Amino acid sequence: MSESELLARLSVSEQKLLKRLEHYPVLISRYFSRQIDWRNPEDPLRKQVIPTRAELSQKGFLDFCGERKFMVNRFLIHRYPDRAVVLGTNQCFGHCRFCFRKRFWKEPSWVIDEDGIKVVCNYLRKKPEVQELIISGGDPLRMDNLWLEEIIGRAGLLKQILWIRLASRALSFFPERIDEGLIKILKRAKKQIWFISHFNHPQELQKETKSRIKRLREAGIVILNQTVLLKGINDRVKILIELFSGLCELGVKPYYLFQCDPVLGGADFAVNLGKAVEIMKQCSRYSGLMIPRFALEVPNYGKLWLGPGFQLRKSGKNYHLVSPAGKVYSYPVSG
Repeated sequence: MSESELLARLSVSEQKLLKRLEHYPVLISRYFSRQIDWRNPEDPLRKQVIPTRAELSQKGFLDFCGERKFMVNRFLIHRYPDRAVVLGTNQCFGHCRFCFRKRFWKEPSWVIDEDGIKVVCNYLRKKPEVQELIISGGDPLRMDNLWLEEIIGRAGLLKQILWIRLASRALSFFPERIDEGLIKILKRAKKQIWFISHFNHPQELQKETKSRIKRLREAGIVILNQTVLLKGINDRVKILIELFSGLCELGVKPYYLFQCDPVLGGADFAVNLGKAVEIMKQCSRYSGLMIPRFALEVPNYGKLWLGPGFQLRKSGKNYHLVSPAGKVYSYPVSG
């Protein structure tokens, strides 16, 4: 979507806001923009990609997940013993205003190069405990097919890697990227490929998106979905169930529902954790096949799945999450 097309759809105040957020530019694919009702300021897709004045706030953290501490180099994050993340590029098909890697937007565009792949592979050979590789970014499908096949192929030569996750919002933002060339690459891969989609609202499940999901499924590609719980967008049981049901109908397994990280300028998207837990309790009444795990990023710990038996206690500016074994984790109050 061009700048002139975007500005024509925004109010004067929104146009002024864009100038103040030049380090965090708006980026929307033409496909995604066509799914937005631009006359409705509360449109759930619009709210994912168009900033509000709340983004000027200094609330939140630039790197809430603390990924920088675990970056082996510019292209590799090794945080958990059994898996590692390859950052293929910092480019995306669209900029989600709640993105937990929003810090990448300030950088010039880059793609992992030949030297970067060599460094990543050499590191992984020395870490036989790493069995899973997650290809992420940015959005790795912003890379062309030849280069993506090279990365997947190199990863497939690493004996300890048992499967590969490919995390992308292409199905939502740019479904035509799922072309026959890409499907052939995924089918030819030496290791099992798990395609991780990202849908936040049932309005994203349009005809072209459904068609590309079907093509992936017919090719034998397994698709799991991640959803971020977002205030004012999908923080109602009815909306989530409609999304999860729609995904299951298409053969996509709802995998994770994430508590939105309080990133800098995006903290207002975070739903109060108490409300989030209550939403999941209500969702649990529905078929277990379509209900994802609810997880959140706990400071100084990592990803935590709030499974059965967890207790939630509010104490000042933090929630205390108490596991069935009695272990206590702290999480900042938001929402």
